[in-house]
Amino acid sequence: MPFDMYANGQHEAIGHQEEFIFALIQADRQRFPALSALWSAYYDDPRLSSAQAGALLHELIDLLASQGGTANKALAHTVVRLLPFFSMACQGGHEIRTESD
Repeated sequence: MPFDMYANGQHEAIGHQEEFIFALIQADRQRFPALSALWSAYYDDPRLSSAQAGALLHELIDLLASQGGTANKALAHTVVRLLPFFSMACQGGHEIRTESD
């Protein structure tokens, strides 16, 4: 996995095949500032605050809704898998450590 995320003893990752989500946001960077910022720092091993996790959570939901919802199976699979991790970090006030290839 190219982008591993760790918070509160839990692990999640964005795989190479899932990086397409960042291409989807490029056309509307103002609508997705947290996802855009994450992509800008993707290979710099950023640390994400619980507030950033909350922003990512909401932007992922918005991205899915704007891209066909659950009919977009590849996007839906990725978003639905990431949501609980970002929710846990946001609600628990946990910082997310990241590591990228």
